[in-house]
Amino acid sequence: MKRRIATATLAVFAITAGVLPLRGQFFGSIVFDPSVFGKVAAQLVQMGQQLDQMIKTYDMVTNQYNQMLFMAKRIPVAMATRYRAIATPWKYPSATNTYGTTGGWMGAITTGVNATAGYLNSVERLLVYGPAFANIPADQRERVMKHYATVELTDGANQHGLEAIGSLRKNAPAVELAIQGLEDDSLSSDPNYNTEIGVLNKINAATVIAIRNGQDTNKLLVALTEQQVIEAKRKRDAETEAINNHIQMMGQGKTILDDQSSGWTAQMSGYRL
Repeated sequence: MKRRIATATLAVFAITAGVLPLRGQFFGSIVFDPSVFGKVAAQLVQMGQQLDQMIKTYDMVTNQYNQMLFMAKRIPVAMATRYRAIATPWKYPSATNTYGTTGGWMGAITTGVNATAGYLNSVERLLVYGPAFANIPADQRERVMKHYATVELTDGANQHGLEAIGSLRKNAPAVELAIQGLEDDSLSSDPNYNTEIGVLNKINAATVIAIRNGQDTNKLLVALTEQQVIEAKRKRDAETEAINNHIQMMGQGKTILDDQSSGWTAQMSGYRL
């Protein structure tokens, strides 16, 4: 308040000096020049305004600093104790290998390695018709080929799913280690881990891990969807075969039955033991 009064007083002096005649006056042996006094007063007014601005700037910086101090405070709890989540360990399947047909499967489903060999060694092997295919009636060959394709597609989808599951299990320890490190850094009370850049880096790392896990989930969903599509094909082929048989029966059934039943009465009448 006193500073503002002084500033106003200087302004009055400056205005007064401005209206006084601009000529020197003698006071004893001292020469008084009103123009010089006016300039000094104007400079003092300007300095007062600058001081006001400096005080405002100081107040703003102080408020920002206090806000930064408040934002830098840690919550008054032991974060490593209160927020530590217990990780659920991965469980690996196991099976006996009495006749040597399951070892490859178990190796593939836990590591993703040699999925094709492990799968084929544990399932009923699909044979090839070879020359016997020529013995199939021509009107049945397409149906046989489509059914054969369904089994081949099923084998491919099963091998893909086996490899995907095994790869996820193989990489699980490394992913768990990365998550554990991120959790340790996030719950640490060390100031070096809680700087603004440090917090942002941890947020970025958590986001990347979430994206990786989301991608792995998508891979499993794709493998599952592929098997569902093949199962839908299997059902569709069965329904189509039933409809086609019904169409053939409705169109040719009477003729076929007449051809097969013609002469039955005479043959039965003439039958002798």
